[in-house]
Amino acid sequence: MLAAALAICFGIFQAAETGTVIGLVKLPGNKPAQSVRVLLLPPKYTEVWNRQVQQQIDNYWEIYKPQLAVHKERIADLYRLAHVNSLAYVIAAMRRDLGEGASKYIRETPATGQFEFHGVALGTYQLLVQATADGEYITWSRIVDVQTNIPIFVDLGRPIS
Repeated sequence: MLAAALAICFGIFQAAETGTVIGLVKLPGNKPAQSVRVLLLPPKYTEVWNRQVQQQIDNYWEIYKPQLAVHKERIADLYRLAHVNSLAYVIAAMRRDLGEGASKYIRETPATGQFEFHGVALGTYQLLVQATADGEYITWSRIVDVQTNIPIFVDLGRPIS
């Protein structure tokens, strides 16, 4: 009986384990960034992001199909625009739903491009990075699996648009 009571008390007072996600944004060609925004999306907002990107691409494709058939090189612009608009949509949804809590998942990086998210609940997240350089948007996306309190360094690799 005493052991059960101690186990219950220990479970109640034990803090939830959290992790840390860190990374560094390096623009292609070492261009200087005008601004860099980093989002760590919980699963709910990952779904919102994926759905919104697909909807944007479908809409743009229907609108610009004749022009894209002639100028296939413009397809990359369509994807870039879909990512930019979808990111704005997700940020607005997070701020509306989470209020001040959204700031836990959204970072503006300093000029060095470093970012950190502390106190992240264990789970799977999508990391989105959007930078502006020379008036052009560059977007990265990575899945981040936070399963330990050991800091996770995210290598962004190549941009998606």
